[in-house]
Amino acid sequence: MQDESSLFSCCQLAFALYSTYIYVSVIPEKDNPPLLQLESETTMADEMQALLNRLTEQELKKIDAQRQEILDHAHKEAEDLLAEARREAAAIRDQASQDATLMTQKGQEALRQASRDVLIDLREKLKARVAGAVRDIVSESLKPQSLTEILTVLVTRYLEQNGDVDDLTVLLPPAQLEALEAAVKVKLGEQLRSRCQFGPAAGTDEGFKLVFQGNDIMYDFSLEALTEAIAAHVSPKLSRIITDAP
Repeated sequence: MQDESSLFSCCQLAFALYSTYIYVSVIPEKDNPPLLQLESETTMADEMQALLNRLTEQELKKIDAQRQEILDHAHKEAEDLLAEARREAAAIRDQASQDATLMTQKGQEALRQASRDVLIDLREKLKARVAGAVRDIVSESLKPQSLTEILTVLVTRYLEQNGDVDDLTVLLPPAQLEALEAAVKVKLGEQLRSRCQFGPAAGTDEGFKLVFQGNDIMYDFSLEALTEAIAAHVSPKLSRIITDAP
């Protein structure tokens, strides 16, 4: 392209010099104008101008072609960049959708786990409160006066139903043994009193135990045993009420 530009410039310079020469040559010399010389030089100038026109036209065509090539290349690059941007945007959308789905699943699982934890914690607290309430009620029922009545009824009915079998032993808290034994024997009467034995229940602070000699059977009615048994019966029902609640 530089060579053609140089050629174009040289032609323009030559044309300018030649035109100057023609102008100088056609000045009349005294009284004899050079007509033939002017015609010849005019023809050469026309040819020179035609050559310049051809060079200029070729140069313009080449410039147009280069310009179109640049535009086509730029257009292709723009399309490639746009396609790449669309692919990246689609990938980002897909990844974002996957992340959102995963986060939703994790959130739902965390919510379910939290719900389970709350229910478990609530059940445990409920069990503890039920056990505490049952213990208070049972403890109140095992006060010496109430316990005397309970033991009197139990011993009387058992001895009456089993005739002359003297196999019943009542184990009482060591601290209450003497007082409770005396109170129960007073209520039992002479006939039943002699058929029932009383003894200390080691490790028992409240309540009593019934032991049937010869059968190796013992019924535990201590505060701890009664509380555990009653709470175990009541707690599941309350737990189901909480679990099934809307």
